[in-house]
Amino acid sequence: MLAAQNRPMQRISKADALAVLRGVPLFSALSEEDRRGLLTDGRALRAEAGDVLVSAGEPADRFYVILRGRVKLYQLSPKGDEQILHLYGPGDTFGEAAVWMGQGYPAHAEAIEACALLLVMRDVLESAIRRRPEIALGMLAGLSLKLREFHRLIEQLALRDVPARLATALVDLIPKTTPAEGRPVVVLPQTKRELAAQIGTLPETLSRALARLSRSGLIAVEGRRIRILDPAGLRRLAQG
Repeated sequence: MLAAQNRPMQRISKADALAVLRGVPLFSALSEEDRRGLLTDGRALRAEAGDVLVSAGEPADRFYVILRGRVKLYQLSPKGDEQILHLYGPGDTFGEAAVWMGQGYPAHAEAIEACALLLVMRDVLESAIRRRPEIALGMLAGLSLKLREFHRLIEQLALRDVPARLATALVDLIPKTTPAEGRPVVVLPQTKRELAAQIGTLPETLSRALARLSRSGLIAVEGRRIRILDPAGLRRLAQG
């Protein structure tokens, strides 16, 4: 498997990069001019499914903005079991907390499909902050959101059973524009094995949880397509 950072780097289209940066909370304090300045040394990276982007403990000298594709962040147990911490998609960032603290990356990151990413090197970020210190406030706001995400993950793994964790994962996939009385269909953005790892369980246990939710009339499973039959009931289960 070829590590993504060994692939040839190429200049990113400024139009594409700017479109993404405008929607990234981490850069909310940037002016359009600042964003263009940040792109001066920014580079695009192509990665294929299975490419390792960072490894836990590796010195954090860069962070990533996902332009296209999906990336999983995960840890490995002493036995080698994978615990997925988060799945990120276009417009998401990862690695910024480690860069901010000047420490090693706390987790592994791997592309789970073909990706295009923007790399922001630490020295580029420091230069931008020196020019406009309020960028640091925007980054703190973005990091606070990430902290809430991980607090939620810890709470789920520690306090909720597998069906409740599964319900939470499915509720998160329901489009925000879905009418309250609607019966949305969600498509799992990961394999069921990856979903099991994400909610901290085994594939067999996930299958039993899916069957339980189906018997309860909350969902109907059609491969990776899941019809939400009772959104309100699923939300109640997710809330414990």
